[in-house]
Amino acid sequence: MADTQVKDVMTNLVVMLYPKDTLHEAAQRLAMNGISGAPVVEDGKVVGIVSESDLINAVMPPVPINRGASVLDLLTVIGKPHLRRHDHDMTVADVMTTMVVQVPPEMSIWQAAALMERRGVKRLPVVDEDDYLLGIISRADLVKAMARNDKQIRDEILEAINILGPETIEGLEVKVTEGMVVIHGVADRGSTQKLAVKLAGRVPGVVEVIDRMTSVTDRAHLPRPRGGENDPKDPRLDWLGDTAGLRGGR
Repeated sequence: MADTQVKDVMTNLVVMLYPKDTLHEAAQRLAMNGISGAPVVEDGKVVGIVSESDLINAVMPPVPINRGASVLDLLTVIGKPHLRRHDHDMTVADVMTTMVVQVPPEMSIWQAAALMERRGVKRLPVVDEDDYLLGIISRADLVKAMARNDKQIRDEILEAINILGPETIEGLEVKVTEGMVVIHGVADRGSTQKLAVKLAGRVPGVVEVIDRMTSVTDRAHLPRPRGGENDPKDPRLDWLGDTAGLRGGR
C-alpha cells in the first residue's frame, strides 16, 4: 500500500458547496448525501470547507449540549427565531473555514492519513497543479482501501498486470496474504517486470510487493552451466580430443 496514491481511492463525484449558498441549503445538501462536510468551490477552485459542526455552531444557541448534534438537528432549528445571529441571510461564506489543507493526487495514502491526523481533519480536497478541484479523500476512503480482502486485491492485481498483455509474462502467479503480495513468472523483458511490480503496488490494499519474477533478458545473461555434454569448455571432454587424435593415427 506504500505505492497507493490518493487518486486511486479518492471520491471523484464531490458534493460541493458555494460561498453564496444559504446555511439551510448547505445543511440540506450534507444531509441528503449523508456526509458531514464538503469543500466550498468558486470558479472550480477550493476557497474553503464547511463541516456540520461549522453550521451547527453558527445557528445553535451558545448553551451546553448534553448530546452530540448533527446536521439533521440543524435542519430542525435553522430559521427559528433563537438563532445566534438574527440574520436569516447567512451564507456558507460566513461560516466556512478558509484555511484548507489540500493535497495532490500523487500523494501516498499513508501521507494523506498522517496529514489528516496531524491537522485533525476528516477529509482533504484533492487538487491539480493549478489548484482546481479533482476530488476529495476522506477517512472513510482510507479505511475502505485498508479493509479490502486478499481475493479482491489479487483479482485487481491480475487485472492491472494483464493490461500489459497475457504474452508478456509467462507463468504469472500472484499470491496475496494480508496485503503482502508475491509475484512469480518470467517477463519478456526487464522493463515489463518493473512495470508489473509498480502496477501491483498501486492497487489499494497492497502493503508490500515481493518480486520473485525473472525476465528473458536476465536469463540470457546467466553464465552457461558447465559440465554439459555439448559444452566445449567442459574440461572432462579434453581427453576425448587426445583419444580421437590417437585413434586417427592408428
